[in-house]
Amino acid sequence: MSYFLVSYQCLWIRGRNKSLVVDNTCFILMPGTLVPEMSSPYKTLHDSYVPNRRGSKRLVSIAVVVGCLTALGVLLSFSILDKCTEEEHFQNDKLFQETRTDQNNISDEQSRIILVESIPLYMKYDDNATFGTPVDKAWRDLLSMATNQVDVVSFYWTLTGDDINMNSSTDLPGKDILEQLGALPSRNVSVRVVTSIPSMLTNSTDLQVLRQKGVQVRKVHFGHLTGGVLHSKFWIVDRRHIFLGSANMDWRALTQVKELGVVIYNCSSLAEDLQKIFESYWVMGHLNSSIPDPWPSKYDTAINKEHPLLLKADNVSSQIYITGSPPSFCPTSRTQDLNAILSVISGAQHFIDVAVMEYFPTTRFIHPQRYWPAIDDALKRAAFERNVKVRLLVSCGRDSDPAMLPFLQSLASLNYPAHNISIQVKLSIVPVGNQSEIPYSRVNHNKYMVTDRVAYIGTSNWSADYFNTTAGVGLVVSQHTPNWPWGTQALQGQLRAVFDRDWHSQFTVCFADLGHHPDCALSKG
Repeated sequence: MSYFLVSYQCLWIRGRNKSLVVDNTCFILMPGTLVPEMSSPYKTLHDSYVPNRRGSKRLVSIAVVVGCLTALGVLLSFSILDKCTEEEHFQNDKLFQETRTDQNNISDEQSRIILVESIPLYMKYDDNATFGTPVDKAWRDLLSMATNQVDVVSFYWTLTGDDINMNSSTDLPGKDILEQLGALPSRNVSVRVVTSIPSMLTNSTDLQVLRQKGVQVRKVHFGHLTGGVLHSKFWIVDRRHIFLGSANMDWRALTQVKELGVVIYNCSSLAEDLQKIFESYWVMGHLNSSIPDPWPSKYDTAINKEHPLLLKADNVSSQIYITGSPPSFCPTSRTQDLNAILSVISGAQHFIDVAVMEYFPTTRFIHPQRYWPAIDDALKRAAFERNVKVRLLVSCGRDSDPAMLPFLQSLASLNYPAHNISIQVKLSIVPVGNQSEIPYSRVNHNKYMVTDRVAYIGTSNWSADYFNTTAGVGLVVSQHTPNWPWGTQALQGQLRAVFDRDWHSQFTVCFADLGHHPDCALSKG
């Protein structure tokens, strides 16, 4: 088992520069096609065409001319290849072309990006499988390094088994996190917590315990403000380090549910940007608050799809920005979560791999329900118009909604390899085993996408409500090296490796092989 760790130099570049070429290979124009075409006008200078009666001096002269013309052709071909490389990158690396440069807005922090995940207990992969750093370890590390301030956003809080009337030793990591959080105020570390109204119905006393120890808690009434919930899950530590991912503040997220996220250390530019989203939640936690329109300028961001943050290390260049939803909580400068997802899909050239808990091209929580094909159409268009290979890995657990099945079958039915249309759909099933007494567990809660160009890690399921009325965040990372090796430790390579691990594991099932699976509600229709 190995953990992913990448060191970066954090650079924030704004303004406009000339160009940024990140690959020295031209995939369109090959040298072998250039030299014959350029030398074809000189075929009559070949040795076999020279009459035998010419003297040796004539032969030498011809040889010199041929040599000069050959050298000229080679130099010209290199020039054309270089031009091709520039033009090709102008077309294929739009994210990098739009980078804005301003020497006054550069941070030289040494940042680290770590992919983190929770693998449910008793879910055994092959011995040579590779994993992200465990979420509970990453959380403990963040709390141990905090010196000034910790801000946490979570849909709900259930860090102990008692919160859901369960007596299970698997809640020990959650209890440890709760204890560490409660101890921070005694170390003069300010702790602020934001959670949602409405939220999960539990008997949780976590927030009461934290309040008693000096933690500030606010609940945002998203039901009143937008008709949705606060579904974001992220941490900000000392305005320098962040966690963002699928895991709520729930002991099951550490031992019973499959989760995935990212921790970024020592990048204050990105942390300050995420802080603006936290502050927008915090101010809306006041009694009788209402959403401003427009949002005051202090909530504006300079980091978005058009102006990403630049992280550099060795031969890896990364551009990164944070997205938000719903639209009513996004200043005009913030890239909206849905727009980012559609942009990532439309920019893919070779493959799109998606892992989500729920996939519905409809509304889910308003009645009557409405059809909402935004993401569904984008995936189909990528596969049909650009022959991009699409793989969709959707969770199926005991509590999954069988109404999702027809939409997944519709996508899978378009798979037509003979016409270069590839859309494959599998179900991810976490075996329940002897953990059946624990409610809302043993499920794949991941929410991410990786393409040949971009990695995306979010907090939202893929249905209309999560983007229109519900609060969520996402992280978009685009990375390039001179000769892109997917085996590198860049985040995109890590995420692709995790997806491949799951896709080919014993815990995924094709529709044709599903049958009646006791741990998958979609098989019971």
